[in-house]
Amino acid sequence: MNISNLFVYENNFKMDFVIRVFLISFLLVQSVSVVAISRKERDSLLRLPLFKNDKLLEIELKTNLSNLLNDIGEDRKYHKCQFRLLGNNKESESNLDVEVMTRGNFRRRKQNCDFPPLRFKIPTEEVTGTEFEGQSKLKYVSHCQSRDDGFEQNTIKEYLIYKMYNLIDDHSFRVRLSRVLFIDALTNDSLKKFGFFLEDKNDLASRNGKVILHYKNLKQYNMLRKNMVMLSLFQLMIGNSDWDVSRLHNIDILSMDEHSIPVAVPFDFDWSGIINQAYFTLDPQIAPDAKYKRKYKGYKWRDEELETAFSAFNELKESFLKLISQCEYLNEENKTGLTEYVLDFYELISSKKDIRDVILKKSPKIPSKI
Repeated sequence: MNISNLFVYENNFKMDFVIRVFLISFLLVQSVSVVAISRKERDSLLRLPLFKNDKLLEIELKTNLSNLLNDIGEDRKYHKCQFRLLGNNKESESNLDVEVMTRGNFRRRKQNCDFPPLRFKIPTEEVTGTEFEGQSKLKYVSHCQSRDDGFEQNTIKEYLIYKMYNLIDDHSFRVRLSRVLFIDALTNDSLKKFGFFLEDKNDLASRNGKVILHYKNLKQYNMLRKNMVMLSLFQLMIGNSDWDVSRLHNIDILSMDEHSIPVAVPFDFDWSGIINQAYFTLDPQIAPDAKYKRKYKGYKWRDEELETAFSAFNELKESFLKLISQCEYLNEENKTGLTEYVLDFYELISSKKDIRDVILKKSPKIPSKI
């Protein structure tokens, strides 16, 4: 069942006057109209091979690793790398020259991660017929710390979170799990670690027939309600409070045109309780003796909206658990931990008392004048 069809009453939802005027002005200024994106062009994004399947990518990347990993200041640059996709006999995939730079904020700092996230710039004319056909710039989520295998497992957990949210909403980032052999061009030292590529946000918007809004101060209740209710509950499920719609913090906002209500798309889940990174700290607003170590950051949605969302989550329960149990790269201890964390959420939403205490009691009300 398509989750978006569960909220049919939201078609008549109205935004307040200020937000509507802004969206009209913003989208009229855009040099490329979403209307100009043909269905053929959108469909072509769905056919690109990188995100069409879940087969592990085996990659070899050779460069001056010291120069790349130490280039973490504000004035960073791209570094030339030799890139090879392993396990494929196509001559065009044997060797490619790509450019890579470090990215991120928290994980770019040496005191937090010795291996930062990366951004790839790919020569589009050279990747035709390969897994990377049609790709030009891609974010890569790395393992953070090289000497502790637990961080590599945590990267796989974050990958699975993206896959879970794919089951909830098409307005979500697609991902591809990879194992990269990093080779230092000077010393020939090597490091093999799991990571994953993240869909370009412009591709995400285009395949959904939308554009990205770079505007802060939009509120959760200005978003498409079916989208926002599910998103806020999903963040509760994974124990993530590191997001904010109005500040565009780990949130992208998409819209079709001046008559359409925006949708929010979450990303960067590494501060989630379900992952439990070494640098993760419990939100100070969560009581130490709280039954569920989670903080709900959504609004007090209508009872019927929450009930419909709970039903949608219950339908997805087995699919979530299957994603975890069938991930061959996650060890058994972490499979058990993720499974128990997800089941803990389902215990929460099955209890009227816990729904009241965790979700309803402290959540802000939707303004009556919208």
